[in-house]
Amino acid sequence: MNTPLSQRCPLHTSHRPTSGGSTSRTRRATASRTGEGSARATHDDAAATAGARVAAAASSPSALTRVLRHTVLPLAVTAALAFSAQPAQAAPESGPEAPASTVPNDPPKESNRVIVKFHDTAAAEASKEKVVEQAARDALKAKAPEVTDRVKTTATQADVIELDRELDETEQKKVVAEIEADPAVEYAEADRLASSSWMPNDTYTKFQWTLLPSSSGVDFPGAWDLSRGNGQTIAVLDTGITSHGDLNPKVLPGRDFINDTALSRDGNLRDANPQDQGDWSAAGECSTAARTSSWHGTHVAGLAAGVTNNGVGITGAAPGAKILPVRVLGKCTNGWVSDIADAVTWSSGAAVAGQPANANPASVINMSLNYPGECGATMQNAINTAVSRNVPVVVAAGNSAVNAGGTAPANCGNTIVVGASDTTGHTASYSNTGAVVDVLAPGGTAQNPMLSTMNAGTSTPGAATYGNLYGTSMATPLVSGTIAMMKQRNPSLSPARIEQIITSTASGPLGSLNLNPAAAVRAVAPSGQGAYSTSGGIGAKWRATGGAATWGNPVMNEAAAANGGRYQEFVKNGRKVTIYWSSATGANIVENATVIGKKFISAGRERGYGYPATGEARVRGGSYQVYRNGAATTKVLWSSASGTHAVKESGAIGGAWKKAGLERGWGWPTTDEYTVNGEVQQRFSNGVTAHWTHQRGLWTTR
Repeated sequence: MNTPLSQRCPLHTSHRPTSGGSTSRTRRATASRTGEGSARATHDDAAATAGARVAAAASSPSALTRVLRHTVLPLAVTAALAFSAQPAQAAPESGPEAPASTVPNDPPKESNRVIVKFHDTAAAEASKEKVVEQAARDALKAKAPEVTDRVKTTATQADVIELDRELDETEQKKVVAEIEADPAVEYAEADRLASSSWMPNDTYTKFQWTLLPSSSGVDFPGAWDLSRGNGQTIAVLDTGITSHGDLNPKVLPGRDFINDTALSRDGNLRDANPQDQGDWSAAGECSTAARTSSWHGTHVAGLAAGVTNNGVGITGAAPGAKILPVRVLGKCTNGWVSDIADAVTWSSGAAVAGQPANANPASVINMSLNYPGECGATMQNAINTAVSRNVPVVVAAGNSAVNAGGTAPANCGNTIVVGASDTTGHTASYSNTGAVVDVLAPGGTAQNPMLSTMNAGTSTPGAATYGNLYGTSMATPLVSGTIAMMKQRNPSLSPARIEQIITSTASGPLGSLNLNPAAAVRAVAPSGQGAYSTSGGIGAKWRATGGAATWGNPVMNEAAAANGGRYQEFVKNGRKVTIYWSSATGANIVENATVIGKKFISAGRERGYGYPATGEARVRGGSYQVYRNGAATTKVLWSSASGTHAVKESGAIGGAWKKAGLERGWGWPTTDEYTVNGEVQQRFSNGVTAHWTHQRGLWTTR
C-alpha cells in the first residue's frame, strides 16, 4: 500500500484546522475506514471567515462598512476584492521578465570620490588635495588619478574630493589606506553611490507584508535590486493550477501526474493537463463536513512567481521566474507518494517511464506538502535524482506544531526544509520545528495571512481572484523564489551550496534562522564563466569589440528591453557594461561605470534617452555618446571642465549647436536644457547661452 500524503495549511484562529470539526487524526481514521488509502489534507480557505461576512453584507453599504471595520485589514481588503474584482478579471499583460531597465541591477561598486576628514578641518584646500594625490600615487603608481575638485564639506567637516577617474573596489581600498596613513588625516573612505530598492507597481503589493521588511516581512526588494530570477523555472508540485491573469503569462507546459481516477476528478490518468480540478469533497468523504476547493496550487504559484510589475494584482517572490505546474494532489487534497516521486523526477528533467520528456526542466522544485512517517526509498531516490541534476528540492516542514523529523518529505535527505514564521519573525505556533528545519520564512497567521492568486469556485474552477492562506505551504515558495534569484546569478550553484548560503545568511530575532533573500542573493557571486551565452547582434558586438578580454563575461542571458529592444550585461573586474540592441540602432555598448553611462542610467536608460546609437567615444578634451529614441537624438558629452550634460541634437537648441560646430563652436554643454519663465535655455563653455520659445524661436546671447 502506498504511503498516504497529508498536507496541512491552517486557516482558522486555532492552528489546527476546524473545518468539519475534525483533527488530522480523525481524518486519517476516516481514510482507513473508507479504504481510500490516500491521506487527507487540510487547506487554507481565503474567504472562509471575512469573505463570507463581506458576501452577506454586500447588499447593504452600511452593513458592509461595519463588517470591514471589524475585520482584520488584509482579510477585509482581499475578501472585498474577491467579490468586486471577479466580473472584470481580464488577463493583464505580462510584466517584464528582465529587471526594470530604469533601475540598475546593482549599486555601482566603482567610485571617483573619497571622503577625507582632516584633523585640521580649516587647512588650505590645496594642502588637502596634495595629501590625496600623493596617497593615490603611492597606492597606484602610474595609474594614479588626479584630484579634480573638492565637491563639498559634510556636516561633520569631512571633505568630499573628486578624482578624474573611477576606482574599482581594490583601488579604493589601496588609496584609502594610504590616505589614512598620513598623520594629517583622521579618517578616509570611498564615497559610494547607492541605488533605490526596486518596488513593483502591482496593486496589492502593499498588502503583501511578507515581502516588505518594514512590515515584519523579509527583504525581497533588496534582493530584486540584484536579481529577479530571470531564466529560471520553479516547479510547483501541488493541486495543479487554475487560469489566472497574474499567472498565465508565466506558466510553462506542465503535467498531471495523478494516476488514480478516484483522486484525479478529470476521469483519466496522467496527462498533459495540470489544471486544478478542485479538491472539494462532500460530507463524509474527507471529513465529517463538506469542504470547498482550496486552490492551493494556484496560491502557492502566485507566491513563488506571480506576474509582477504589471500594475494589477500581486507580486511574486521571483518576478522573472517561470512556473511549471505539476499536479500531484487531487480530490480531498490527496496524492500518492509514488505519483509525487515520479513528478519530482520528471520536473528535474530526468526520464519517467511512459511519460514524455520535460521540455522545461525546473531550476528548483517546490513541494508545499507532507505526509507522516519516515522518508521511504521511493521519495528519497527521486529527490536524489533531482539533486544529482543540480535541482534543489524545497519542502514544507508541516503545520502540526511537532518535530518535523517525523514528517516526510521534510525528513528526506537532500532537501531544503522550510518552517513558518509569524509577523514578529518567531516560529509560527502551528509550524513544525526541529533539527531538520533549515530556515523560517513568513507563513502568515490567522490574523495576518498571505495574499496571493486564487479562484472563486467553491468546487470546480470559477473566476480568477485573490485570497488569503497561511501555513508552511505559503512559506516554502518564498524560499523557492529566493533560490530562483540566486540561480539567475549563478546557475551552476549546487543544491548543497544553495542550502549553505540560505542558512548562513539567515538572520532575524532567532539569531540565524529567518530567511534573508537580499543577503542570500548578494552572497552569490555572478558566475560569468560561461554560465550565460551570447548570440545575435549583441553577441556579435561583444565579440567584435574584444569579447571577454575587453568587457568580461555575460552575467545574465539576453533579455527584453523597452519598445522591442534587447539587452545583456557583462562584467570584468567588477566593472559592468550593457550591450543594447534595437532594430533602429543595432547593437552598441553602454559603459555603466563612466560618468556618461551613469547619466544614461539616471535618465531612465532606454526609456529615457533611447538606445545607444554609438559606443562611448573618447575625443580631445572629453568623451560623448549618442542615443536615439524614435526620431529624437540625444548626445551626452563629458569634459573635465564642463562635467556631463546632454544636448538634444534633434531639438532647436541642439540642432543649432551642431550647425555652429559642436563643441568646437559654442563649446561643451555646461548645463542640460532648462526652463526659465517659459523660455528654454542651455549654456555652453565658450560663453554662449542658447534661448528658445515657441513665439520667437532660437537666439543666443553671450
